[in-house]
Amino acid sequence: MVFVCPCDHANTSLVNMPHIITYSEEIEEHGYCQQRPELRTGDKYLHEVEGKKRLRIVLSVHLDKYVWENVAQWSITIMEFFEEEYIIKELPINLGTPNYAEVPIFIANYLTGVLTCDKDKVRGSLFIPDNFGIWAIRGVAPFGFYDCQYLDVVKFDAKILIAYEYAFARSGVKEIIFFEELQQIPMMLHLTAFDACERFPKFDRIFDRPFSGKYLMRGGQIFKKWEDDLRKDHFL
Repeated sequence: MVFVCPCDHANTSLVNMPHIITYSEEIEEHGYCQQRPELRTGDKYLHEVEGKKRLRIVLSVHLDKYVWENVAQWSITIMEFFEEEYIIKELPINLGTPNYAEVPIFIANYLTGVLTCDKDKVRGSLFIPDNFGIWAIRGVAPFGFYDCQYLDVVKFDAKILIAYEYAFARSGVKEIIFFEELQQIPMMLHLTAFDACERFPKFDRIFDRPFSGKYLMRGGQIFKKWEDDLRKDHFL
């Protein structure tokens, strides 16, 4: 069932910054750590709190430290959006072909992606528009289309400005298409945006340009500063 936020009449909530949650789980350790949390890095799902569904993106799950004796601790960091801060929409894919379909995507804080439970529905060619009516899209969320194995081609609308960490990592992407003639500023791609994409052209991120178009690939503090300027100047 697709969950649709009832606040479709306004997009003022999109300006809110995501909430970051960090917590730990203690587990028994016997030799090698076999017991892991149910969550995995890159998971995107709806979580119900007091009858309201929140959008969650798992940014990291890692073994943090040993607490005592046979007990270990996993540290989990989650990006969370409240019910009024996101919406689920149906995105058409493979337009004009026999493989036409509609895939549920989320839009939160001007960013988009697909829930983990829907990732296998993303097949073939994906066009990311810059809006769904009043719901504007300016970038791809962290892990937005992570592990979408059946995704072949991604086309970006002119106002898509940023792709975050691991946005298309471990996906089947083999081609990226920019609207170069319409872009006023380069699109920013995080250095990890296409990690472990086996079908993607191999390249040296420092010297090579694996696809044409106006874009920059950055990481670390350079990416963070560019992101801050981008939000201030170009996000609605």
